[in-house]
Amino acid sequence: MSHADGVAPPTLCRWLLRMASRLAPPAVRHEFRQLWNSRLCSLCTLVDRGEVAGRDRAELMLLCRDALSNAFWLRFNRAGFHRWTLGPQFGMALAAAGALLLALLSHGFQGTRSIVSAAIYWNLEPMEFIGHRHLRYDPPLGDLVVGHVVPIVMALAIGASLVAIGRLSLGRYGWRYWLYLAVKIGAVIVLVPLVWIEGSRWLWNLITPELLRAWVAGLGATLAFLGGFGLAAVWVFDDQRRRCPVCLRRLARPVTMGSWASMFEPVTTEFLCDEGHGALSLAESEIGEGDRWVSLDASWREL
Repeated sequence: MSHADGVAPPTLCRWLLRMASRLAPPAVRHEFRQLWNSRLCSLCTLVDRGEVAGRDRAELMLLCRDALSNAFWLRFNRAGFHRWTLGPQFGMALAAAGALLLALLSHGFQGTRSIVSAAIYWNLEPMEFIGHRHLRYDPPLGDLVVGHVVPIVMALAIGASLVAIGRLSLGRYGWRYWLYLAVKIGAVIVLVPLVWIEGSRWLWNLITPELLRAWVAGLGATLAFLGGFGLAAVWVFDDQRRRCPVCLRRLARPVTMGSWASMFEPVTTEFLCDEGHGALSLAESEIGEGDRWVSLDASWREL
């Protein structure tokens, strides 16, 4: 793609517009490509003439960003995107994107790989012999392994305790419901420790004073990990309670009824599935009767 005046757009901009045109719906893809290629060439001509105020590269990237945004909303309208965020695919896509971003920022989980290597070496080293004496393992390796394994075990115990005492009853639903819950639990168990390990390693390398490094990257990061893991565990079960057991979408239209001071009408919140599969009543107080799901017939799905 080149302009009549001979001003060729940057390769990165051309690739970004090509990605945007592939994202646009097939019915308008040809017109979309022509329109935004023409805008890019015109902007490059203005940049070449010195008629664009500010940073030239920033203006070109802004045009490419607008093209990607326009293509995205042509493919996914705002109502459809909001509907997708309420479904189970959004959570799994978010977890996958988070894992990929963490892998890129940590250069392939360098901190985690170093701990795994230390654990393997720490376990194998005492098995070797020189004469009749065991080889002494390196104490820093043991401190590294134990210092990460113990907080992870404590976090699992804290998460299980919070779930047990938090009235997070889930009822008896189908296998898809339980499979999605298992996927979310697995994502939390994997991602939260990875964020802690890689984040604490980054802080450890960033902070120079030894005392400040021990307090911030050591104790502070560990306490933040324990609290964050507990909150993540509670969120997983609380989010699962508010999902339809049929389509796994987040329930909508919450209505709170009852009174916190009444024993006969305790506070409950009722949700309704947008697809018309049923209604869920969640007990908000200890004296409530627990969660109650009411299935609706097919006639409700047309409303």
